[in-house]
Amino acid sequence: MQLIDEKSATLAKKVSGKFITPLLVAGILICLVNAIIACYLIYQESSVFQKTVRAEVKTQTIDAANQISEKLAGIMNDVNNFADRITRLEDKQDTLGFLRHEFYQNSNLFSLSTTFKPYAFDPTRKYVAPYYERLTDEEKEFELTGYDQNSTEFSWYNRPLKEGPIWTEPYYEPVNSVLMTTYSVPFYQSEKAREAGEAPLGVVPSDVSLDHLTTDLKQIQFGAGGYGIIFSSKQNLISHPVFSHVREGESLNTLKHKDGFNYLNKIDKCFADDLTYAFYNGEVMDNDEDYAACAHIPQTDWILITRMSADMFQMDKDYRRKSNIGAISWIAASLILIILLLTRYKQITWSQNNIWISIILVTGTVASLEFARSLNTLEEDSTVVITNTAQREAFISNYDAQLTQLRLDLPDYISTGLMVDSLEFVNANNIHLTGIVWERFETPRPEHIAPEIAFNEAIESDLKLAYRQTLPTGEEVVGWHFSVVIRQELDYSKYPFDHKNIVIRLTASNIGSNTVLVPDLEAYEKLGKTDNPAVAKDIVLEEWTLKQSYYKYTYQHFNTNFGINGHGFQEISPELNYSINIERSFLGPFVTTLLPVMVMVCLLYACVVSMPYTPYGELRNNITAVVFTILLAHYSIREHLQINEVVYFEVFYFLLYVIATVFMLIAHYYYRAKALDLNSKHFKRVAIVWYWPILTSAIYVITIWTYY
Repeated sequence: MQLIDEKSATLAKKVSGKFITPLLVAGILICLVNAIIACYLIYQESSVFQKTVRAEVKTQTIDAANQISEKLAGIMNDVNNFADRITRLEDKQDTLGFLRHEFYQNSNLFSLSTTFKPYAFDPTRKYVAPYYERLTDEEKEFELTGYDQNSTEFSWYNRPLKEGPIWTEPYYEPVNSVLMTTYSVPFYQSEKAREAGEAPLGVVPSDVSLDHLTTDLKQIQFGAGGYGIIFSSKQNLISHPVFSHVREGESLNTLKHKDGFNYLNKIDKCFADDLTYAFYNGEVMDNDEDYAACAHIPQTDWILITRMSADMFQMDKDYRRKSNIGAISWIAASLILIILLLTRYKQITWSQNNIWISIILVTGTVASLEFARSLNTLEEDSTVVITNTAQREAFISNYDAQLTQLRLDLPDYISTGLMVDSLEFVNANNIHLTGIVWERFETPRPEHIAPEIAFNEAIESDLKLAYRQTLPTGEEVVGWHFSVVIRQELDYSKYPFDHKNIVIRLTASNIGSNTVLVPDLEAYEKLGKTDNPAVAKDIVLEEWTLKQSYYKYTYQHFNTNFGINGHGFQEISPELNYSINIERSFLGPFVTTLLPVMVMVCLLYACVVSMPYTPYGELRNNITAVVFTILLAHYSIREHLQINEVVYFEVFYFLLYVIATVFMLIAHYYYRAKALDLNSKHFKRVAIVWYWPILTSAIYVITIWTYY
């Protein structure tokens, strides 16, 4: 009977052995194919994403340039036609009436004039240049004089007489407080005089407000913080959301050295003579500057530069993280099966097999943790990040347009600033913050706006007046020292590889007032996310590392009007926040949690290795001591975090409990087999040889389960 059992076992081993190799080969092929497919999909997604970004940026930029070109072309066509009709007039005395009729009939023209050469219209009158304009809401009529002077101020008159039709360099007109450019066309005594090459009789100038030309530019969707700017043919800035840059006559050379315009040094191709279109992505520039493109406006040789906010093109980080972890898993599975196949053919020993498998799994775990760290999503999709004045002005413009569309009153904007001096975790969800907060008001400050501010989500708040001053500009600034404890739900599930996004929510104290706080960006020297403008440089964060901080807006919705009639637009009410992104420093958790676990894993393995040489009672006592140490370390983590959820690293302690229990069971059967003179080698092999592969496999699975 025993002989039959041995033969049956031998036969079963041979039969199963025939299938192991084909199964390993098939598994390797399946894993390799899936790994290749996963890597290809990642590459394809990245490629498609870049193509989508390029196509969208190009479409937006070209469309914006075309809209400006169409307006310029329309003005040029109207002025050219009018100049031709003046040239064809036999009696030039009819010009004045004809001019008046054309201006009031053609609403596309913002100004119009027929400027005759001195004494050309009437020998007794030196200057005849009636001028009509509607650059502002009011229509005006007056006479131009002194335009024959040889100065750049009158280039709209002198240049067309020599060069023909021209667009002047845009200039600031202080009377109407507008930036404008002039299209000027010469007219002649007659058609024959023009064909004969005779000198013009005068010019027809038409002024155009840059605001009119860039209206469509402001309405184009560049993203929450995106915007467009325009440089003239002489590289002077003529359009920017922050009008002060334009009014002060900034040029390319002066802007290159200013904060917020550093990207101009990296897009020099935009100012090449042969420019048609150029694209720049975040890799060429930097993360804070998103995407940029530029296009040529042929009528005036202007350069349009668009900056697209990254929120328009953000790749799905969750999907990308899962794709990367999936690809790693298939690659790891392929390598493990190859190692098992080599072991089967005795190319490597079982000890080498287990070492390599453990190394592969540890490497896969580390790679997965890195992807989880770098591809995390902290901000909601509805968040509007503000890191420069242009983004702020773009946000205000977009918000005003939204309210106008809904037929709601426009709000009062209050410039608000913040400086955080200290940040400390009181417990898992309460954060104590101290610093200075201020508000800046235009003078005179409206009576319905009081200098006051509140911190939302604050369970403790103490504000003390720090200063109240009137600036030389006439503005009033009120500042407070604050000490607040804010309560915020934070995610600790990924401890110790976790990030925290601490959000300071600011609001006007009077909840019924139609006011919106805007960041006082002019009060900071640097505004980039990594510059952490509103956080003290010497702030102490203990076990945390400050990654970035920035102002942002979130849209809050409350299911109530707080008893205030008419207070019903909460769904579109923006709340000013300041986000502080911190990342847990690895050294602290490594010393307090990871290192003790590594030591306990090694001690447990030492107990496993010593099993053949240690009496059962002593081995049991050793394992019990290790488990007790694990319990103390586990309790220490729970006491430190003070949370109700189970965190990622805490699962390792549960894993050690399971491994210790399983090992105690294996040791029991090992000593039992030795006592009965049975074969105990397979218990020893399972305990000693497969200890590390099983442990690293469990860690890898836990990591994938947590971060996938």
